Amino acid sequence: MDAKDDGRSHDDLREIVIDVVLDAGERGVSAFDELLDKAARELARRDGPAAPRQHCVIGPASPLKPADSERMPGIAWELAREGVATFDPTVTNPNWPGLRRSRFSEQALRRAPLRLSDHENYLKAFSLDATEMSPDAALYLREAIAAFYMDCLLSACVMLSIAAEGEFLRLLRVAKTSAVHGHCFSRIGDSLSIGAKISQFKEAIRPILDVLPKPATEELDHNLETIRSVIRFVRNESGKPSGVPPPSRDQVHLHLQLFLPFARQAMRLRRELNERPYPRLVRLH
Repeated sequence: MDAKDDGRSHDDLREIVIDVVLDAGERGVSAFDELLDKAARELARRDGPAAPRQHCVIGPASPLKPADSERMPGIAWELAREGVATFDPTVTNPNWPGLRRSRFSEQALRRAPLRLSDHENYLKAFSLDATEMSPDAALYLREAIAAFYMDCLLSACVMLSIAAEGEFLRLLRVAKTSAVHGHCFSRIGDSLSIGAKISQFKEAIRPILDVLPKPATEELDHNLETIRSVIRFVRNESGKPSGVPPPSRDQVHLHLQLFLPFARQAMRLRRELNERPYPRLVRLH
């Protein structure tokens, strides 16, 4: 008996469905069988003529396996929830209301350097493990990505600013309790605004930049200013809402990409500041 074949990965099929929906244009994909057929043809095209024939579910030329076709409805609904695609209300079939590209998917997906399909793939694309962020920051980042695809752009910025502030404050706590360098950061008061804390952190770390490894400090000033701008976008220095109008999708997409270099650097700095005192540094202090 043949071993069970689970077919293609979820991510591979998702990319196929996105491309099928984009290529279908304004007409969209009006029938589920049409989605299966177009996905099968696209898979066959990508596999090339040398690909082996596989078990078929929608015709003799189809490489789709049963496991693949079973995943397709879930992927379609997933794309609709994220705003990548939308269901066509003009289609009368209640079991399959038609799938077509959303109003932003053409420009956002075709040209974007990163398809932010979900939280895990977003982090993977930038080589950052979710466990290297605080659970709260990871939660708010996940909410920011979900809001981005639901077209709740201001909400996405708010969630992202909370994640950014949380990661900075986590870094500051580690810096202030560092066995080697804690005295450099001790004057940064808890009652200060987040903007003032970032400014004082930049000043406090400057004298020890040459002591810390370069990968942990390279472009630190730029990343701190970038993350401060992400926070300031929705909140002023006192922490109150800034009252800005909703941002564009491109702005939010940029903020999501700017967050991760900062998060990666904050993680590296925490590791260095958590190190036990080196004998050479103990003698210097």
